[in-house]
Amino acid sequence: MSKAPLWPVLDDYGLHKVPLRFYWLLLLLLRPYISWILVLTLPQDQRSMLALFYPLQRDFIIACAVAAPLLLLIAALSQRKPKGRRGWRHIWRYGGLIMLSVAVVDLVVSVSHLPSQVMLDAPWRIVSPLLLIIGCIWLLRSRTLKAVFAEWPEPIAPVTETNTN
Repeated sequence: MSKAPLWPVLDDYGLHKVPLRFYWLLLLLLRPYISWILVLTLPQDQRSMLALFYPLQRDFIIACAVAAPLLLLIAALSQRKPKGRRGWRHIWRYGGLIMLSVAVVDLVVSVSHLPSQVMLDAPWRIVSPLLLIIGCIWLLRSRTLKAVFAEWPEPIAPVTETNTN
């Protein structure tokens, strides 16, 4: 017996609903930008908090550069509606590949910047590589996500009134 649902879960526009896991993975991959925004909202004397996550400024810049393609994917996601701009369709179709490549590069960068004694000094830093591995596996295996990236809403034709006098 198959574990797949008998019917797809559709959104308001008749498209496959974007899974909640997609948004969680997006938050994980966008963590440099999220931490940057959080640090900008802190008072001036507490702005050194970014050094907890990125001890070297170079690490933060690399992390932002790795996650930058996801900003295009977010823009395409915002246009995934009938009245959205159709040009974003091309970016959306490659969204799975974009997310997978960002996740793999982020995983490699995260693992390469781990300290040698990570399990003794900062075991919490191993959580993001483990979540990235799980995210990569999900991106490769999810049939629903493949269907989500394969479809784009059709534009709504404007309603014209006809005068029958």
